[in-house]
Amino acid sequence: MTSLHDLSHRHDDQPELLETDHIPPGTPILELVGLQKKYGAVEALKPATVTFLAGEIHAIVGENGAGKSTLIKLLTGVIPRTSGEIRWCGKPVALATPNEAISRGINAVHQEVVLCSHLSVAANMFLGDEMSSGGIMRKRAMTTAAQNVLDDLGFNLPAGEILGNLTIGQQQLIATAKAAMRGIRFIIFDEPTAYLTRQESAQLFRLIRRLQSEGVTIVYISHRMEEVFELADRVSVLRDGTHVGTRLIGETNDAELISLMINRSIEQIYHKEKLPIGATILEAKGLSGPGFSDVSLSVRSGEIVGLYGLIGAGRSEFALGLYGRHKLTAGEVFWDGKKVVIDTERKAMDLGIALAPESRRDQGLCLNLPIGLNINLPVFGRLSRGLTISRKLEAGNADKQISDLKIKTPTRAVLASAMSGGNQQKIVIGKWLSHGARLFIFDEPTVGVDVGTKAEIYRLFAELLKQGAGIILISSYLPEVYELADRLHVFRQGKLVASHDYRGASHEDVLTEAIGV
Repeated sequence: MTSLHDLSHRHDDQPELLETDHIPPGTPILELVGLQKKYGAVEALKPATVTFLAGEIHAIVGENGAGKSTLIKLLTGVIPRTSGEIRWCGKPVALATPNEAISRGINAVHQEVVLCSHLSVAANMFLGDEMSSGGIMRKRAMTTAAQNVLDDLGFNLPAGEILGNLTIGQQQLIATAKAAMRGIRFIIFDEPTAYLTRQESAQLFRLIRRLQSEGVTIVYISHRMEEVFELADRVSVLRDGTHVGTRLIGETNDAELISLMINRSIEQIYHKEKLPIGATILEAKGLSGPGFSDVSLSVRSGEIVGLYGLIGAGRSEFALGLYGRHKLTAGEVFWDGKKVVIDTERKAMDLGIALAPESRRDQGLCLNLPIGLNINLPVFGRLSRGLTISRKLEAGNADKQISDLKIKTPTRAVLASAMSGGNQQKIVIGKWLSHGARLFIFDEPTVGVDVGTKAEIYRLFAELLKQGAGIILISSYLPEVYELADRLHVFRQGKLVASHDYRGASHEDVLTEAIGV
């Protein structure tokens, strides 16, 4: 079988891989010594010391938000480190740019494919390293060479096809083939099987074992424990930005890793009051739509309903379907006991449903508009007198929300884009408080906010419940939904797979249900 080194494509004027030719298997190829990344006062990755050995498959596991993505960006030169040292083949290196990482043979295959969907498979595989002669691109030669690589890897994919015509899983395999062609010594796979079929996953696993047999070091990031135990030699655990331990795969088990992944010490910031549960506001029966199927649940007045699951489990997709942003394909929705059809966001808003989306910057705010205007967007009809907006009412409503939510700004005229993540989240919440909704859907409401802001948001939840509202809380941070939800639903692969009353199951049980071990 042809080696992947022989398949790699390089121009004569490109440098060979640096300092990687004589690394004995089992010796350190990449060492992180006190590696840290801070964004202002927030530590995305706390000082971590981890060693990766030449030729090993090293798995990294952790909950969403544990620091895995930050680690990938540091190792591939996408972001600079705040402090600490990176040693490559025993020598300190900067890894300050993606080109430097690539020149040393460090590549990553991301969960979300970062390729050009309008170009052919071959064009994507040679992107940035095109074959040319006399200034003319040799498209036919690139297609032939790319097809040879794909065939040798056993991917059975057409090099001449437009990438966008392939499935997401097939595009993931193309991204892997592209990385293999570069000449790799260290490759990071980030949730590589999230969109793959069982057959495609088997193809990828064969490639990973082949890479390992040729001396390549593989970092494998996954929530799927069965894959970790099938592939890895060692596994490291991240939790809340901290490296909490590394284990030989033969000396650990599911239960220990899940235990290490969970922060057992529940912070005092969680604010949950015992409130009476009232009548049912919304009931969903057998709802199906893009990314989820046959989901049934209800939300009552004074109740927090938590939705927990891993990335792509279907939680956010269900919320968007319920809110009318995505079209439902099956099921029924009842509001105050009466059947309703919510096929647009306007209908959801008119009923009294509010959505604070997962991506507040892209979906929840108009960043180029002032804070006051963002807060008042849903209620300008109430702030108007005929065709004229009342400046007094407009200012009064915005200033009330800014004061009540403790939004840190000198004036309502400051642009939303100038605010911190925590204050931006408060603006989104203030917008819907102005609207007077009865059912609030909060999707990852505390991502990127500091501990003090988290506590304020949790107290706000309690105030909403006291006023008779119901809340759907979607979070990838298990302690959050575990401590706050009166009813906790667990999603996996688009389905609701388990439900628990408040503290009706252990952290380990819930995470096990979400992972599917």
